[in-house]
Amino acid sequence: MNIVEKMQEILTSFPKIKNLHIDYNENAPDEFGLYPTGDRLVSEDIIGNQERSHTFILYATFQSFNDYDRLQNSGLLLELQHWFESPNWQNFVLSSCNTDLEVSTEIDGGEHFGTLEKITCANGMLFSIPDNNLNSAVRYQLQITADYTINI
Repeated sequence: MNIVEKMQEILTSFPKIKNLHIDYNENAPDEFGLYPTGDRLVSEDIIGNQERSHTFILYATFQSFNDYDRLQNSGLLLELQHWFESPNWQNFVLSSCNTDLEVSTEIDGGEHFGTLEKITCANGMLFSIPDNNLNSAVRYQLQITADYTINI
């Protein structure tokens, strides 16, 4: 499972995310879209083992009829961020989701495996008002970075 598939699996294990799409987000409340924005090599050792970092934008569409709704929306993104940054998120994923933290990638025609090491989040904010109406759905964004290793 590559890093994009692994992040999709982990995000859907968060109890408040139900409808998660890749590179797509419907303009309806409670829809989420995970958009990969790039992968970079952080370091490589002498035999080729790599530390990598992959960035994503999570777009979340919520109802925004009043201040209470908007406060709940921001609160959910904050809760997700704290969940990822807690020392127990890996234990939760491993025990509750029946998944491991192994990732894979194809390099020079061969499949190589590694481990998802860390997830961080930043810059959760209101991104757009698709219908130009605050009484309709609004879209928030959260930047997510997944750090992982690949063993050659």
